[in-house]
Amino acid sequence: MSSEFGRGANGEERLAMLAALVNGDGSLAYRLATELLAHGVPFDDIIVDVLSPVQTELGLRWATGDLGIAYEHASSAAIEELVVRLGAIGETPTGPAVVVAGAEHDAHAIGARVVASALALEGFRVLFLGASVPGEDLGDYLELHQPLALALSCSIPTALVGAARSVAAAHVAGVPVVGGGRAFANERRATRIGLDAFARVPREAVDHLRAWEGAPPEHFGSVPEPVPERRPLANRSPRLIATVLEATADGETRRVDLADELERVLMVVEGALLLDEPGMIEDHIQWLRATGPAHGFQREMVDRALLMLAAAMDDDLQRAGVALRAALS
Repeated sequence: MSSEFGRGANGEERLAMLAALVNGDGSLAYRLATELLAHGVPFDDIIVDVLSPVQTELGLRWATGDLGIAYEHASSAAIEELVVRLGAIGETPTGPAVVVAGAEHDAHAIGARVVASALALEGFRVLFLGASVPGEDLGDYLELHQPLALALSCSIPTALVGAARSVAAAHVAGVPVVGGGRAFANERRATRIGLDAFARVPREAVDHLRAWEGAPPEHFGSVPEPVPERRPLANRSPRLIATVLEATADGETRRVDLADELERVLMVVEGALLLDEPGMIEDHIQWLRATGPAHGFQREMVDRALLMLAAAMDDDLQRAGVALRAALS
């Protein structure tokens, strides 16, 4: 457990919530949350000060091997159900429609669920599309329903390219986008993606949408053009990964797991090139090095696989290979 998890304001509540979720007691978790609401704790504070640290702690325990993937998934599902139930305790929403969706390739729905519940509690009519919505399908949906806005969640760096596609699709449909989630990280990255507004917490998303009710944005944010490596990466990724697996992975399970990790690395590399943020690759590699041993991948194996992956990137992927090698040095 992280040293600060049970300290400070709401520390006891975080500990109690963690225990309830790990034990699979969704009813207790809901009761703890509604008691906080009854005592005047705002929804944002419950999310930011209680549920978000609990989710982070669960992820940390999985990464270090202290919590099995089944427990982590069960706990995350319980948090998602809890957030949905909290959003349903208000009156029937009658305000303008807002589409809420997760960026393409982001399989985590909790961030989008949090925003959806916060908006529902504020009277917005929420059209919730869930996690990892392909940009083309999202654009068709927005074109048909013409909501006040799209609220886009992106929690992982591997989905930043997908987030850019989501924003582009919304703008083509004439719909502004407010975005949030850990992957956006800061105002600079959010602006680079093309968001029309950036929300660090649900309350900020509500404030932006209230402002847009009276005065929608006159100009949309500028979405970056796809990098030249986009199509070569899409076409050659399976072959690149297969080449690395032949030389590094033993056993079918290990091969599948390593293939998944290498695919995510390639997505991060594309995102780093798109946003001109080489530090994204370094951060992801450090995370792999830190969490790999708990899941059967020693640092030496990770580095060897990534060096081979970089070496295999030639011709039209040279820039991607250079970026990956630089992050490994």
